[in-house]
Order: sequence, then structure tokens, then C-alpha cells
Amino acid sequence: MRTILFIGKGGVGKSTNACATAALAAAGGRKTLLVSSDLAHNLFDILDVQGRPGLVKASDHLTLLEVDILLEIKENWDSIQQYLADFLSYLNMDRMIAEEISLIPGMDALFLLTRILREIESSNYDVVVIDCAPTAGTLRLLSLTDSSSNKLNQIISVERSILKLVRPFGRHIKGIKQILPEDDLYITFGRVIEDIGRLGDILRDPGQSSIRLVLNPDKIAIAESKRAFTYFALFGFPVDAVMVNKLLPEELNQGYFKNWFQLQHEQMGVLEKSFLNTRILPIAHYSQEPIGLARLEEMARDVYGDLDPCDVLSDVNTIGFEKQDNQVILSMLLPNLDKSMLDIGRKDGDLLITAGTYLRILTLPDSLTKDEVTSAEYKGDTLRVTFTKKENHPT
Repeated sequence: MRTILFIGKGGVGKSTNACATAALAAAGGRKTLLVSSDLAHNLFDILDVQGRPGLVKASDHLTLLEVDILLEIKENWDSIQQYLADFLSYLNMDRMIAEEISLIPGMDALFLLTRILREIESSNYDVVVIDCAPTAGTLRLLSLTDSSSNKLNQIISVERSILKLVRPFGRHIKGIKQILPEDDLYITFGRVIEDIGRLGDILRDPGQSSIRLVLNPDKIAIAESKRAFTYFALFGFPVDAVMVNKLLPEELNQGYFKNWFQLQHEQMGVLEKSFLNTRILPIAHYSQEPIGLARLEEMARDVYGDLDPCDVLSDVNTIGFEKQDNQVILSMLLPNLDKSMLDIGRKDGDLLITAGTYLRILTLPDSLTKDEVTSAEYKGDTLRVTFTKKENHPT
């Protein structure tokens, strides 16, 4: 079972490449699901099929999914929304306004992820191809799947235990019984947190998942993709390919398009230096928009050549551990990062790594929780943190 995510800024051809990859995978006989995690769905338009939110068959082996997000919110958030609305109503807020406010911004994207998880774990497909929202939103969303989800579940368990003790007394006190949450609220919230954490485990496993960055060969798109590449490495998400879309053909290296052609050629040189050890797939600027299953399959054959689109296209380990005598060295690939943006801290069994505006809370293996961090070095796109075992001095 493989999960492949296509990510890039808006307008670079991300959705088209996702559709083309899914079309080629299905043509090879694999049961393939193509799903959009962008709330502005356009899969049906690209594949030129009729459909509505839900699962739609596009061919014998290809199924499309555009998520009915209102249905997902109702099924997953209803008990929590009702509690929040009741609580706000208790504070004398108009009921209609209370129900509107209780729908927390961002919940739609969160439940879209849990819907995708259900399909990944359903065993109905050999390949799941995900057309993701534009880069910045996807980065924020995927960072939710980090180990912090385990911390939230621990907090929920503690609160739930406390409420079990308080609830029998609180129900006899006027003014308190209306605002005491029921146990199913915590069950619902805990289930969502568990789902997000489990999805993160799948997406960080290079044996199960790959991220493919799609970009156009211009300075702005490359700069954004370099940052995204760094942050995906920070959170342990494997990027196995960079897909460079809309490359002008050699015959346009003259006349009006000459400067554009030469600029693209220069930016390809930048890409090769910025994405070391990661496969770069050049994609021609087609004379016609590839619409429909047959055209997309043809495009994918051009893009991948002899490669299997469902294989791991680059073997990049973002995080590794190496033992040396009484030391363990954690190495983390963080390419294209300004050293001044990097900060490292330690709290109990967690290593806190800050890179720009992103914080990774890396839960350490039990074998390292009592070891001291004795050095940290960022060199050659790799962060190396050395843990040394504490010496036991006799008393």
C-alpha cells in the first residue's frame, strides 16, 4: 500500500500531476484512489468526469474522492459543537450565534485528514494519491500529525479522570451541572487526536508514503519549495521527487521567449544544487492542457519514463541514529536552512527543534531520555545532536 502526496503553491500544476500519476497507476492495474485535500476541489474537471462529493468511479481501477466536508464535520464534531453551543448559551449568548461560533476555524481541514485516513486504512486500494492544498496550508496541517498528538491525548485522559470524580457532585450544584462535559465529548476529541497521530505515523514512513513537490522553474516557486523541503525534513516527511513543471522546449531559445528559456535553464541549475540526492523530474510545457484520462495517462508516461510512479523515487533518510561507544548521535537532514534560524532545546524526554517559524517536538527513544545532550552541530545540510550517557559516580 502506497500513499503519494502532491504539494506545491497554487497554479504550478500540482493537481494535474496528481491526476496523471493516479491515471498511470490505475492503467497498470493497481486499485487507485485519487483524493483532494484542497477544499477547492477540481479533480472532476481535470479528469473530465461528472460527479459530486463522495466516491466516484472514473475507470475500472481508478476511484475519485472529493470529500463532503459538511457531512464529515457533522459526523465527527457534532457532540463537541453541541457542548460548546450549550456552554455559550449558558453565558447568555444567542443560540444561533453560539452554534456558529462553536464551529472552530480549521476543523474542516482536520476532518478532511481523518476521512483520508479511513480510506488509507480500508485496504480497498493499492495506491492512494492525494492532491494537497497549497504548500503553506499543507505544512501547517501536517505538523498537527506530529508526536504532540500523543501529548494532547495524555491531557485528555487526565481531564477525563478528574471529571469522573467531579461529575457526581457537580450535578447537584445549580449553575455547574449545565456546563460539565459528558464523557462522549472526550471520546470524540480523543478519537480525532488519535486518528491524526496515526496518519502522521503513516505519512512519515518512507516505506508507505512519499511527498512529491511540484513547482515551476521560477525564483519564487523554487524559494518556496526549498523552504517546504526543509520543513518536511524537520517533521520527518519523506520527499522522494521534485517535479519541475512547464519547461519551455529548446526551440523557444530565441526571439520573444529567449529570456524566459534562459531563466528556466538557470533555475534548473539552482534546483540541482538545492535538492541533492532527490530525484528531479522535468516536465515539458504542453501545447494543450492535458484534460481527460487518456491525455493524463500519456502525460504521466512522458514524465516518469521507465520509472514506476508508485515506487520510492529517492531513498532519503531524514532522521537517523548512530551509536559510538557511550554516545548516540542523532542526525537530521535539514537542507537549505539558514543556521541563524535554528534553535535546539531539551525538555524531559523531548528534543525541541525550532527552524524559522516551525517547532518540532521530537519524542526521544526511551534509551536516550536520561542521556545528556553534549553537543549539536549543523553542517552540510545535516543537524547532528550528540547524546552522552551520564556517568554513575559512587556515593
